Amino acid sequence: MPAAPATIPLQFPKHFRGLFQRIESTCRPLLAEALRKVHETPIPPELRPFFNHITIESPQPSFVLIPLMFLAAADASGGITQRHIDALPTLLLSMEATAIADDTVDRTPMRSGRMTFARRFGEASATPFTGALITLMAGQSRRCPAEFTEASIRYILHLFSMFLWERHHTYPEPAMLEPWREKRYEGARVAVAYTIDSAFALNGRGPLPAAAVAHFSTIFQDVDDIVSVIEHREEQGENDDLRMGIVTRPLLLTLAQRPELAESVEQLWKEYRPLHQASLIDFQVLQREVAQRTQPVYEHLRDALLELGIPETVRRMGTDLRHCVQETPEPVRPFMRELGLSTVERLRHSGNPEVNRLLDESLREVPEDRTVIALPRKAPRTICVYCSSSDVVEQDWFEVSSALGAEIGRRGDRLVFGGGNTGLMRAVANATQAQGGEVIAVIPEVMRGTPYVFEQANEFVVTHDLRARKAAMEARADAFVVLPGGFGTLDETLEILAAKQMHLHRKPIIFMNAKGFWEPLLALFEHLFQERFASAQHHRHLYHLAREPEDVFSYLDSYEPPPFPAKWF
Repeated sequence: MPAAPATIPLQFPKHFRGLFQRIESTCRPLLAEALRKVHETPIPPELRPFFNHITIESPQPSFVLIPLMFLAAADASGGITQRHIDALPTLLLSMEATAIADDTVDRTPMRSGRMTFARRFGEASATPFTGALITLMAGQSRRCPAEFTEASIRYILHLFSMFLWERHHTYPEPAMLEPWREKRYEGARVAVAYTIDSAFALNGRGPLPAAAVAHFSTIFQDVDDIVSVIEHREEQGENDDLRMGIVTRPLLLTLAQRPELAESVEQLWKEYRPLHQASLIDFQVLQREVAQRTQPVYEHLRDALLELGIPETVRRMGTDLRHCVQETPEPVRPFMRELGLSTVERLRHSGNPEVNRLLDESLREVPEDRTVIALPRKAPRTICVYCSSSDVVEQDWFEVSSALGAEIGRRGDRLVFGGGNTGLMRAVANATQAQGGEVIAVIPEVMRGTPYVFEQANEFVVTHDLRARKAAMEARADAFVVLPGGFGTLDETLEILAAKQMHLHRKPIIFMNAKGFWEPLLALFEHLFQERFASAQHHRHLYHLAREPEDVFSYLDSYEPPPFPAKWF
């Protein structure tokens, strides 16, 4: 097998902000590592050119919002654990299999700016390759949590059954329009439940209520359908739902206001039905001929969608979001509110002033909720400790570090740290293990095989470089404690502070200020406040000071993330 490239390209959707943007720094290294594991999966050489298409040639994984939602749901329900990380390769494979099946059924030539698998390699190749992907998913079950493997099997079985139904019911007769739309929403519900409920389950939480799933799935599907119309996706090589015989909410709301347009829909679809059995290539050629012939009726319907159906769909989104939040259990309600708002806000990037105005009206009644309810966290917590690797500092600092590590171990918590076998790093790790605590060592590749690695660690994580090392520690941590250290410790600490300032995480950050070690840095912070380079009102709550390990855990045990202001500064 060819070696994986030093960096597998990873691109996120640029028009989804809010929650998706907030968690990007946490998710990026985890998804990049999962992609690398997928790429390095042993496969027959005949499969490699097709496999490379989905792993290293495509910068944006298919349906990448799904793994982002999975990790965000994990974070909101108790934290991203190793079990979630172990599930990611299977999740990525399931999304690629979904995309190929979906694109083949819909005869889609392009997706997210790239040629679809069926368009590039042909529909005849899609079937065996999809089978290969599902087989690889089964192979991942040895390394994947059992409950996630079972959820993945149920997801594939249910969704692929619906793909078959859709394939044989495209361009429906008038009596089938409403059932068709409900089937469309059912497909979205299957994907959303698989994503969120699986993340919750791996944290020992129950599933999201079906009503909350249904309301969010409606929003999720409607946003995609609206964007497809107002951004002219067909001009980017993607399919047009109206021409493809797909029933959407905007279409049904248009027909509800203008029933006579049902005849125009039937007139349009009657021309396309004979193309239904054509291959993808033939379909694209024949479709262009039919599109030219039916352009007047198509434009008439599209104008009606823009005038009637899309505005009414946007108006209903606020109601859907309110019901979604109301049906969600209180501990994860802020997460679902943020997820719903972040999804709806995608419409603003379409540059349609009328849609933006209607969004403002629709979302006005969605209750403000800037609080985050802290879930009772399952023990153990994972505490990230930043500290020095120097062996030549005063003995007092080794004692402080050992005391902190001992308290982590006594409380049944875990330590994640930079993996060093020298200085305060070794002291805090030894003390944690001496009291029965687990230790996770995160090291860059250049440290592997050197005597500077804490080889007794319960778990090792090897990253490509120092930046990935910081991201891996952050992703696993529930809290951050800063012991005395040098430039490396300052780098790690200031980055995690800046990330909290930018609303990228809400985790506690504690300076162990024994013997006043951090007083000069704190004086610099006060200077920043005084000179208004940082806001004392908004930024003093980013961190906490503790002099003893008992103070650290007293703060952690009672910690509730503070409300963030509307703006980060």
